[in-house]
Amino acid sequence: MLIKFSITNFLSFNDKQCFSMEAGKARKNSKRIYRNKNIKLTKCVVIFGANASGKSNLVEAFQFVQDMVVDGLPRGFTNKYFRQIPANQSIPSSFKIELLLDNKHIVYEFSVLLKTGSIEEEHLYELTTSNQEKSIFYRNLKSSIFEAGDYFKNKNAVEKLNMYGEDSIADSELLFLSIINHGKEKMYEDNPELKILRKVYIWFNNLLTVSNPDSILTGYPYFSSSNLNEIANLLNALGTGISDLKIVEVPVDIIKSKVPEELFNKVVADLEKKSAKKGRHHSPSIMLRSYKEFYTFELNDNDDLIIKTIEFSHESKSVYFNLKEESDGTARLLDLIEILLKVSDNRVFVIDEIDRCLHPAMTTRMIELFLKMAEQRNTQLIITSHESRLLATEILRNDEVCFVIKNEKGESILNPLEKYQLRADKKVYSAMFDGTLSDVLPNYNEEKMEFILKKDRS
Repeated sequence: MLIKFSITNFLSFNDKQCFSMEAGKARKNSKRIYRNKNIKLTKCVVIFGANASGKSNLVEAFQFVQDMVVDGLPRGFTNKYFRQIPANQSIPSSFKIELLLDNKHIVYEFSVLLKTGSIEEEHLYELTTSNQEKSIFYRNLKSSIFEAGDYFKNKNAVEKLNMYGEDSIADSELLFLSIINHGKEKMYEDNPELKILRKVYIWFNNLLTVSNPDSILTGYPYFSSSNLNEIANLLNALGTGISDLKIVEVPVDIIKSKVPEELFNKVVADLEKKSAKKGRHHSPSIMLRSYKEFYTFELNDNDDLIIKTIEFSHESKSVYFNLKEESDGTARLLDLIEILLKVSDNRVFVIDEIDRCLHPAMTTRMIELFLKMAEQRNTQLIITSHESRLLATEILRNDEVCFVIKNEKGESILNPLEKYQLRADKKVYSAMFDGTLSDVLPNYNEEKMEFILKKDRS
């Protein structure tokens, strides 16, 4: 589970800003708070802010860190420092993420000079209950240093880690956490103590999901017979009118005529690789999605390509419709519904503009349903939204609300609602308009607006 995420000198964030999932002093809806002996965590935070305040930049920071760990430096990274200060191009951008893994407080941080794409420093450690750092590894490429830390007791494990670490000193474009998790299966088999490195990587690769407004979450294969009823029930409960789903096979030739040949061949090639890697006891699938169309590609036991899609019925199970015939809102719900599925347990979802294409009441209901399910699951949901009416419903705890504001220097600042120390009887939605939370609203230039109106009337 996510504890904290800190960023420095990235997009509209200049000085260090910390986003936290730590629970505050709020008492209501305590059943959905995760607790162990040392920490309390919320399972949902909704981020509000005016247009251009930096909400999407926070989501992009999550995406950047995930890309760095899983795939290396993403495209277009060189100008993502805080550009309002030109000198910042020579200052490293820093990222720090704190996780709860197997009840251990694990901290991973790195810095990278975006102008050149050079990683400068990287550190992975456990933060003990006495607030001591128990180092797993430390890497400093400016000083050509790699050190396996005191986390490990096995001498062979330390030697193996140091060997790979020393080799990594020459590679300033890849994080060591990435290097040590590609093609190293034998190392982890022989040295189980090193598996903490694997667990951290898996969190970034498999358990963290970042979604932009125009993207689905993970391409989760909805077409599994095991979860089809669950999805249908959820869609029906959310008021779509959908009562049933069914899987239908689509002729390969039809898909070939719709999909560019290069993309089609790539999907098939990737599927064949997955199939060979997994073996015959598994049936990997790949989802291909465009606006209001989605298909799963599979290989049967004879290595024949099978393409499937899904159709929807409303009142009568004798009449089914494809996704193109459904509303934009229904299509958006299908993009998001993974957060409500049982398979989402122990996942962290970061979703930008969750309310896109959704009626305000639907957005509220979706979040409300997630929060209720959060009482039984350890899924975490981090979302941005413009729908301030969510605050009027009072379904959110104060520690489940965060604001992003932009100051006069153009810097994005993260302000948790609890920072404002509202009176217990103060309604959050009212506070936004009575001056108490005035800095979270758009800063209109009334004089310029009046001037424009006068000019238009003349």
